Amino acid sequence: MSVGEDSDTCVAGLRILDAILANPENKQCVDCGAMDCSWASTTLGCFVCIWCSGIHRQIGVHITRIKSVQLDSWEDSDCVALHKNGNAKVENLYASNRPEIYKKPIPSSPPMLIEHWIRAKYEWKEFHKDAAQSPMYLKGVKSGTLLKKGKERGCWLPRHFILDRVSNSISYYDKASTTGQKILGQIDLTRCYVLIPNEKMTDKPNTLHFLFHEGKQMRSVYVSGPTNREIVEWYYAIRTLQTQLGFSRNCVETIHESFLSKTPPEGKGKWRNRWCILVADRILYYKHFLDPFPKGVVILESGNTIEKLYDTPKHLKSGPDYKFVLSTKKRTYYWGTQN
Repeated sequence: MSVGEDSDTCVAGLRILDAILANPENKQCVDCGAMDCSWASTTLGCFVCIWCSGIHRQIGVHITRIKSVQLDSWEDSDCVALHKNGNAKVENLYASNRPEIYKKPIPSSPPMLIEHWIRAKYEWKEFHKDAAQSPMYLKGVKSGTLLKKGKERGCWLPRHFILDRVSNSISYYDKASTTGQKILGQIDLTRCYVLIPNEKMTDKPNTLHFLFHEGKQMRSVYVSGPTNREIVEWYYAIRTLQTQLGFSRNCVETIHESFLSKTPPEGKGKWRNRWCILVADRILYYKHFLDPFPKGVVILESGNTIEKLYDTPKHLKSGPDYKFVLSTKKRTYYWGTQN
């Protein structure tokens, strides 16, 4: 083929690609719904965003071959699967057996959930139209060894965890062989939230956060799995069992988590950084990230008020640039952040 013929072929390929992209179903990423379809899988025949395209590349060209819509050259042969399929057909083929408990991620979802979703769809074919049955973790069945955060900072210990339908709990042991072993701990699933912490803050990858009532306190237990797949399977296995037991209200996402500055009561004293988690109906604040117990809990209820501090009192002039006041029936909290 001459240079001129090669150029003509590329132009023809781009025209076909533009026509396929004009279809409304192809204007959002097939995997996370982002309004960015600047990449395409020429083998699967679908369009994805730049973030999801990176995960497709990790899976490998034997399953999904990725090309840039704008940066790569296109020929007619590159458009065959795209013309035949498109996002709607690919979603119907690879995700029609997705159970309701397994939520399709959105662009702001934790990266580990997005990666698991993409691999589960195309690499493991867990939700494929022809899949014989759901994997065991989506039936609420799971056991295995995870690293559990110890009481001392930086200490992670291997523990064998079992999702126990009889006691509606997660039990953990010292070793995998549980015969004759004493249970080291048990987490009541009827009073537990399972959350995915900010992975930039943990010193271990693939981490889950169990937040549960222990007496009158809220306790945190952090665990780390060997792979993304293992820890996300635990996440959904727990959520599945909670739903089956009628405790789907505990299947919540962390609404927000970050460092905030706060003062002692009534705004007296120095500003101190606290790690804060907004989940369900409360704000929990911790002295250090990964602490087992919060320093305090603010219950969000009717009658609470929140307002931005425009005219900052003299004793609060120092500290973060942006400040706000949260008033409850028992106390007034002064909070701040740099952005």
